[in-house]
Amino acid sequence: MNKKIISIFFLLILMVSIAFAYIYFNQGETNQNQYDSSGKNVNDTDVANEIDDMFIEEDDEIEIGEIV
Repeated sequence: MNKKIISIFFLLILMVSIAFAYIYFNQGETNQNQYDSSGKNVNDTDVANEIDDMFIEEDDEIEIGEIV
């Protein structure tokens, strides 16, 4: 009887430790920040300006005929 209680207790400890290990190792993946920690807030205008700067240089002009 004692061996059954000890084995059940051991299995319980094993399952709890596996659960804590799973939670610990998955927690690191979800807390990664996409942006740097410079403290600057990113809004839609900043993103749109950055995209415009990448694709259209200030010296280049787009004419209506080229678009159509």
